[in-house]
Amino acid sequence: MVDTITLSIPAVDVLGEHLDLNLRQFPFEIPRPADDQERERVAVLVRDELETAGLTRSGRPEPELEDALYLLCSSEVAIAVSGLLDVRTGHRLAARVVATGEVGVLGLLDRGNLRLNFLAPDELPSAAVGLLPDAPAGSGSAVSAPLARPGEPTGEASADLAALTSRPKFRVGQFGVSAGGRRGQRSRLPGLTWFDTDRGRYSMSTEPRPDGQYLVAAPADGARLVGLLGSMLTLAQGR
Repeated sequence: MVDTITLSIPAVDVLGEHLDLNLRQFPFEIPRPADDQERERVAVLVRDELETAGLTRSGRPEPELEDALYLLCSSEVAIAVSGLLDVRTGHRLAARVVATGEVGVLGLLDRGNLRLNFLAPDELPSAAVGLLPDAPAGSGSAVSAPLARPGEPTGEASADLAALTSRPKFRVGQFGVSAGGRRGQRSRLPGLTWFDTDRGRYSMSTEPRPDGQYLVAAPADGARLVGLLGSMLTLAQGR
């Protein structure tokens, strides 16, 4: 099995149409050609590109490429990774880390290419967190506030939570976990947010307590984020 497959964005669009796959899964943004004439011109260029790269043979995608693309849009479990790696420049982070059975795939959309890497299903949390730049865990301790409904604090959040979340952020993002359920239904959990400030990295997520849901922000290093994602995957899969 190859380690990495790299596709141009036009190639992703052409392959998606050829294989009848919806590769425009969140958080991927894949432009469409302006008209049929432009689409045909791009398709010819892409066919040559893929044949030269050894990713297709006589116009047919290699099995590993086809499998990776299928997994990206139809998997048992998935982590959507989105955010801004630099708030000032708008450098986006857009990736999906997915798995079905014994095969996992990381798809990272960056600088005009989609990079696909195969991995083991139990590596999904660490692979998702590994896309973030290194940063120390933030200072201080966890702070929280009750929620009236998911995502909305009751009244005014605690002073400590407000002070923490209002600090200027130079990186920010979110992990979204989903899993296939019975009868084709898909389970989606509330997102796990992370952000970097001058005091370090923090996570923010909802937490059930006896008196209701709470919004919790806490210092977060890589190990904490991996642990939180692992717990979310287990919950989404109903294990």
